[in-house]
Amino acid sequence: MKSIFRLREFAVCLSVFVFFLQSADAQKLRVNFDFATFRYDSTKTYAEVYYGFNGNALRFVRVVNKDSSRTFADSLLFDVSVCTTKPDSVASRQIWEVPVIIPDTTQEYIRKNLVGKIDFAVSPGNYRLIVKCDDLNDSLKGDSVATDFPVPDYNVDKLETSEIELCSTITQGKSSSIFYKNTYDVIPNPSIIFGLGMPIIYFYLEVYNIPTGKGDSLFTAGYEIRDSFGQVRKNSFRTRKKFGASSVEVGTVNGSNLKTGAYTFTYTVSDSAANLVASSSKKFFVYNPNLGAPEAPDSGVASKIILSSVYATMGEEQLDKEFGEAKYIASSSEKSQYGEITGLEGKRQFLYEFWKRKNSEENSNGKDERTEYLQRVAYADDHFRAGMREGWQTDRGRVYIMYGNPDEIDRHPNETDSKPYEIWYFNSVEGGVSFDFVDRTGFGDYQLVNSTERNEIHDDNWQQYLTQ
Repeated sequence: MKSIFRLREFAVCLSVFVFFLQSADAQKLRVNFDFATFRYDSTKTYAEVYYGFNGNALRFVRVVNKDSSRTFADSLLFDVSVCTTKPDSVASRQIWEVPVIIPDTTQEYIRKNLVGKIDFAVSPGNYRLIVKCDDLNDSLKGDSVATDFPVPDYNVDKLETSEIELCSTITQGKSSSIFYKNTYDVIPNPSIIFGLGMPIIYFYLEVYNIPTGKGDSLFTAGYEIRDSFGQVRKNSFRTRKKFGASSVEVGTVNGSNLKTGAYTFTYTVSDSAANLVASSSKKFFVYNPNLGAPEAPDSGVASKIILSSVYATMGEEQLDKEFGEAKYIASSSEKSQYGEITGLEGKRQFLYEFWKRKNSEENSNGKDERTEYLQRVAYADDHFRAGMREGWQTDRGRVYIMYGNPDEIDRHPNETDSKPYEIWYFNSVEGGVSFDFVDRTGFGDYQLVNSTERNEIHDDNWQQYLTQ
């Protein structure tokens, strides 16, 4: 399956004098990403993937240009894969470099959240989207995130809405902008976090196949925002005239008075004359530390449960460590949400609710997901440590944590003219899958280079790494 990527290029440095800048409060490189899909043509759907990262996490070098002027630069290497749900199939993969050049390293520049976009056309279907990013100035800095990536078919003859894009700003735009859509400059917010520092929630979506026959001159459109307990916190609906079979819906919501927590934004379009309704939803997070969190009807009971749990005696460093270890089963929005929480009580509550959701999602007949997961982490630390990295941070450790103990391991530690490698087999995963690890450095750090599991990296030529 072929998809069409339109990539954006950035400025290129001409000559470089290396001068590494290391901030005392340097952060981990964390990539946020979001996506939305829209109608394209009779066979394809138009998809946009938005990515963002904080400049404070980058490692800049001093650059001397041909005109003797000086700037500071870093480059990120992005690797985006769109995989089908069938094993051994990468529908599309694109690797490209994003230079980041700033005039100086004052907080005004390095604390900016830098955003970009990839857009492409792809056939409707269910995919897995995997985004990886590495800092080319610092081999220890990198991040990777993955999520289910359903691509709907908008060529059905019925009232439909596109997916919702929640944005940082929307203005009347110029067609030269990479964020230009339907006369608007739509600047994404890949973190999907609003509140402190970004109080206004901008939204963009498209409506298709609006009935335009006689007697159908009006339709109703609007939104509602519900908190994590299902309570409506904001809503706005209005009746409008139809001006065609499609419509672009843009607007704003004041999020400054929403309490810290997860919310769902739902936009609904209805045509009462034709008895048609269509809607789309998007989850997002609000961080307003001065307002506290939304209260459930039994919030007092919930607080007592948290205070009687294992988290009652855990400090902030322990909480951060546990969530770091749990990143393999955390969604991108959960990672973003936790990263924005400050304060002991907020982190205790988040982790309590996080594992409560995992137990509910797994439906594992009373099995405690947290206990089993952390037991796997401990085993990985004991058996798969490599260099300065703990075992859970290595590729073998991650695979063990996510999939359990392999049914069979084919080890090749001392092959002639070959680097050490291992093949792990899991008979009960997707009817049988394998993972191929190669010690490419010779220091016991076995890197995953290929797998037949549908959501993992796939490379038919992985054996080339045995001699490279």
